[in-house]
Amino acid sequence: MSMKIKTKEKTHHINKLDRHQYLKHYQKHSSLKDRRLIQNEHDESEQKLTPQRYAVNTVIDREKSTTAQAVYRGKKFYQSKVKQRQMKNRNEKIHELNDLSKTVSDKKKLNYKNKDISKVKLSSKYKKIKNVSSFDSMTHQQKNMESTYLRNFQQKIQKMGTVSLNIKERVKHPFQTIKGAGNIVKKTVGGLNKLIGLGTGMLLIIVIVLFIGIFAVLGNDSSTHTSLMPLSDEVIAYEETIRKYAKQYDIEDYVPLLQAVMMQESGGKGNDPMQSSECEYNKKYPKEPNGITEVEYSIDCGVHYFSDCLTLANVSGIADTENISLALQGYNFGKGYITWAIEHFDGYTRANAKVYSDQKKAELQTEVYGDPDYVSHVLQYYHLGNGDIVIIAKSQVGNVGGKPYWTWYGFDQRVEWCAIFVSWCANESGQLNITVPKFSRVEDGIQWYKNQGKWKDRNYVPKAGDLIFFDWENDNDPDHVGIVEKVEDGKVYTIEGNSSDKCKEKKYGLNYNEIYGYCAI
Repeated sequence: MSMKIKTKEKTHHINKLDRHQYLKHYQKHSSLKDRRLIQNEHDESEQKLTPQRYAVNTVIDREKSTTAQAVYRGKKFYQSKVKQRQMKNRNEKIHELNDLSKTVSDKKKLNYKNKDISKVKLSSKYKKIKNVSSFDSMTHQQKNMESTYLRNFQQKIQKMGTVSLNIKERVKHPFQTIKGAGNIVKKTVGGLNKLIGLGTGMLLIIVIVLFIGIFAVLGNDSSTHTSLMPLSDEVIAYEETIRKYAKQYDIEDYVPLLQAVMMQESGGKGNDPMQSSECEYNKKYPKEPNGITEVEYSIDCGVHYFSDCLTLANVSGIADTENISLALQGYNFGKGYITWAIEHFDGYTRANAKVYSDQKKAELQTEVYGDPDYVSHVLQYYHLGNGDIVIIAKSQVGNVGGKPYWTWYGFDQRVEWCAIFVSWCANESGQLNITVPKFSRVEDGIQWYKNQGKWKDRNYVPKAGDLIFFDWENDNDPDHVGIVEKVEDGKVYTIEGNSSDKCKEKKYGLNYNEIYGYCAI
């Protein structure tokens, strides 16, 4: 674990130096007094923060100053372009008007000339008629010419009104070029785009190009902590109560996550283990820290509130860690954060959690508002299933072909993958080589459990999480393995990989003659 942290620290350090060299011209210059104040604040906070947290905070501070400069310079650039365009349009209008004026002047001169011609005495009636006819013809041609010219001029004026639309179309092409980078940083850029306002597409491109390194760090920082810290005995003791209310509020799959929340909130200690006294569902006790003095009521309120957070954050399942992160931070800050983060940043990031906390501290005139690092603090106790292999298996139902599992195992082409699927689920739940071995052949798994003294024959009544083995031809040569989901009304419900090349939920009678045996996990 320490090696990963050191590598991450080194990467942040190198990126920080690179950005400093590239962006130093755009950084805001502080007075000597301001720099001393900032340095003192950083020196004091540095002692309290981990190196990783300090690095993230440093990048966040840099983002704020450089983004402010980018917005300022970008607006100046955009305004100068607008002025140039307006000047060009005005010059074109003046030129067009001059041409029109010249044409009108030429027409008047021609009229005068024609009038002079009409005054000439002709020798015959025939010539006089001919001259009048020629004058009328010339006047008609000139009217047509003037009408055509004015129509063309009007069309040019109308085209000038579409300049902004043409600019937007031209902006689309370079924007498409950096679309891939934009997707990486969409959360941060999305908020910046709303800040800048409409009509500044060019500025958006400039900001992305200048700060792609910084936004890449902050726009995709919702990754989860993958190490698994143990739950306390107190939290484990409340599992059935948590499950009771999780089932009531239709979030039973999230019991391990709720345990992680309780672990972070209280470690399972005290009369308000979910720290839910201040939530909206507390109707019996004072809405103040530790106001609730009844453990089960605290769990009821906390689970109910967390179910709302999951819904508001659009969490799709237990593996949806991005939106789970948003829901977790909402549990800590309040549901208002979820709405705010979606509106301004399209979701959770560590950076916007800190911004929200700072805003609330300023509004409420307080020194503390929630925990901006709440997500990583909770997820250190949660690894998808927190040891619950059934939850992991259920999340995979519907997968066809098994490629994620046999490629994970190390095969470069399809193999029979029922045992590989069981091994993969054990790995994702943190139980690989603890309660479940890594095996690809059914008989190897059976032998491992026999060696461990955990093998049970077909007369055993299994429990959730046990493995079930099948012998399709009853020839004492087992063929298949699955995971027991539950036992109910004389039937065993299973989740199996490679069942007709799919992940499926199935059920069998406990006396089904092709059940070979079980392993008791």
